[in-house]
Amino acid sequence: MIGFVSQIWTNVAEIKFQTDLDKIQLEQALTMHQNTTVLVIKKILDANTVRAIVIAKSQPIAVGHQVINTLTFLQVPVGPTAKNQVFNILAQSQNNAQYKPKTIPINSTVNVTKENFNVRHKLLETGIKALDFFVPIFEGYKIGIFGGAGVGKTVLMKEIIFNVSKQRQKVSSIFVGSGERSREGLELFLELQESNLMSKSTMFVAQMNETPGARSMIVPMGVTAAEYARDYEKEDVLLFIDNIYRFIQATNEVSSALEKNVSIGGYHATMDSDVSFIEDRLYKNENGSITSFQTVFLPMDDLSDPAAISLFTHLDSSFVLSRDKMSRNIFPAFDPLVSTSNSVSVNVIGERHFNAIIAAKSIMKKYKDLEDVILILGFDELDAESKIIVRKALQLENFFTQNFFMAAAFTKEPGVYVPLEKTIDSVIRIIDGEFLDISPSEFAFIGSVDDLAKKEV
Repeated sequence: MIGFVSQIWTNVAEIKFQTDLDKIQLEQALTMHQNTTVLVIKKILDANTVRAIVIAKSQPIAVGHQVINTLTFLQVPVGPTAKNQVFNILAQSQNNAQYKPKTIPINSTVNVTKENFNVRHKLLETGIKALDFFVPIFEGYKIGIFGGAGVGKTVLMKEIIFNVSKQRQKVSSIFVGSGERSREGLELFLELQESNLMSKSTMFVAQMNETPGARSMIVPMGVTAAEYARDYEKEDVLLFIDNIYRFIQATNEVSSALEKNVSIGGYHATMDSDVSFIEDRLYKNENGSITSFQTVFLPMDDLSDPAAISLFTHLDSSFVLSRDKMSRNIFPAFDPLVSTSNSVSVNVIGERHFNAIIAAKSIMKKYKDLEDVILILGFDELDAESKIIVRKALQLENFFTQNFFMAAAFTKEPGVYVPLEKTIDSVIRIIDGEFLDISPSEFAFIGSVDDLAKKEV
């Protein structure tokens, strides 16, 4: 099915077809320049005219250039043949150019009935104290890692990949890089390879220098692969998306290029439905589960940004990284007072863990309320009870710092994996005032409170 470019602007081409008009569909892949340029139909203007976004191009597109409608859709590598590979938006392996995996059409795995939800809770430990304690994760959950530029979202994501993959042998990992740096993707690939984890992992990457079409389609591509692994391979899947905000940004660029209306905050009017199309496919059923971790860039560190709000409604947990914490060398720079989780319930995590979370947050909130008083009057002017609260809060704040395996090359300190039970036990002992005579600084970057004795030695 052959057509010709009638108009071209930025990353959008208007194409006229003369034959087989009844076969034209949205999302069909078009090729040019001997299959080295790929576009996807996004708008059907009339019986023989379409608008398509550029996914990848090898040379400039000009009016009059021939276009071939493949009558198929973008393909997604799936199954065991896709593991141990890094793919671009065209399903081409980046670490083995000759590799030909099994592929299926993008979004062909969408389950529209959703009659087979499975809500049995199965805990997923990451070994990261702050995450496991304040934001308990269960299979099938969607976790958002929120933060502005440079607060440690990607490092935290890489640590989660490393820890969970190491601990759980029967799990597949799918990493989707949308609009992020190629350096980060390469580092992750090399680290997974070095740790022998790449053999059960698949990576899909569209970097920040690629077209908006590629950056917006790479996330549905990864989700399709995850759905296939869950529903056809019967696997539990860990899906990592870095960065879901860049996906929203890319869909916004595509929408603008297609001259669609803008909505609140300058975002496109279909932002919520675009996000829903991704998020509503990530869940646990009788076949397996998709547990997703999604980094979310916050423009100006603003949690009220429309994109963040759109995501909040879908997520089971939000793990917010704070620039203020980072400036005080608190790593991970986690803010427990603004982070939330649906799993913080007595019926889900048990009374002991639940009470520990409430008590820890209460102490930290009281300390935050006292900060202005301390700033104006000084610590010595506080009453005895307030001084104890401040000491416990600082001990807790420092306790939740942690050395990461993924940062060991930079910190020169070995990474630490801390089981959840040890974390809960340590927090309870701090709350009970067992260590009031120990300086809060001693709690920084330890594993559990048992390590305090080792420090003294």
